[in-house]
Amino acid sequence: MDVEAVIRARVKERSVRVPPAPTACVQLSSLLAQEDWSMAELERIVRADQAITAAMLRMANSALLRGREPVTTIPAAVARLGARGVMKLAWASTASNALTSGGPLLALKQRAWREALVAAHVAQWLAKPVAGSTAISPLDPETSFVVGMLHDIGRVVVASALEDLLVKHPEADVRTDDGWWALIEDLHVVAGSALVEAWQLPHPLAAAVAFHHQLGAWDWLQVVNEVVAQVEGQPHVTPDSLGLIASLDTSTAMELAGKLPELVSAIRLIDPALPSASDDASPYELDAIQLSTGDSVVHGSLVSADAGGLVVALDAPMSTRMLVFVRIGSQRFHARVEKYGNQVRLRPWALDASQAASWAGWRQALLAAA
Repeated sequence: MDVEAVIRARVKERSVRVPPAPTACVQLSSLLAQEDWSMAELERIVRADQAITAAMLRMANSALLRGREPVTTIPAAVARLGARGVMKLAWASTASNALTSGGPLLALKQRAWREALVAAHVAQWLAKPVAGSTAISPLDPETSFVVGMLHDIGRVVVASALEDLLVKHPEADVRTDDGWWALIEDLHVVAGSALVEAWQLPHPLAAAVAFHHQLGAWDWLQVVNEVVAQVEGQPHVTPDSLGLIASLDTSTAMELAGKLPELVSAIRLIDPALPSASDDASPYELDAIQLSTGDSVVHGSLVSADAGGLVVALDAPMSTRMLVFVRIGSQRFHARVEKYGNQVRLRPWALDASQAASWAGWRQALLAAA
């Protein structure tokens, strides 16, 4: 079966399966797009979705926003988060559950979700002017967050459509992850337009999904994507590397580089399944590794370490996660997971300058000893 020919035809004809619309999220976006929206209507929408209510209360009582008294009611949570903050959180918490369900392309869907969350936070940060500079995004920070998260949503539509075919025709799964990802990237804009129609997304979300690769009003999303590519491509992003992006001046590049190591903590507020750092581990032998996936701990042994990260043989299966927290020797860092059969490759992710220096020195010592 020629999977590529079939999927291209289905996407072109818009006959691909689109995930169910997140009703509360769409309603919140439509409501806040109006000039005369009411707080009572916003609260009604939130109350109808228990998952969003729980995420709101968790965020409102997080260390980032916590006040003198705990927040236990929806009106109090809305007051603390702000209306657009509620919209931002609703989209992110809902997508977290929808975009990481199982399937033969789970690793790619998790990559799409991880990159979407990074894009969301970068877009939000670029919507705030830095001293001496204007904001890169023309939208308010919360709307920028949702636009950053959703503009590549077509990736998930294509991945899900491919999974439908591969489940029925497993013999057709002959590509590497990189090969499937290239096909997903090629088709994601058209597939995203199908989702826009099905979900009836309001402006500017609909326009961002459909037109983000066209010149003009959405050029700033290209800046976001260039930053995301750097975060995905290297453990530690520096002001110098960000300075290579034409639209970022020196002060904005320095400000953004300082924020990027916060990504894990920022994402954990939305997706509590992601693991947090912990320093209460006992000492380990040089080749012993402990991985925390947020809800379990898996042990393994080091196979090799190179510029791309670690290759690890695990003692037991690991539930796939976008990120894990790694403890090995003196090293403590988060890493993204790349599967290779019975082994996994772990690429250090969103390190700060101190972690990056420690990782580089430790890896060099291993190579010298080898």
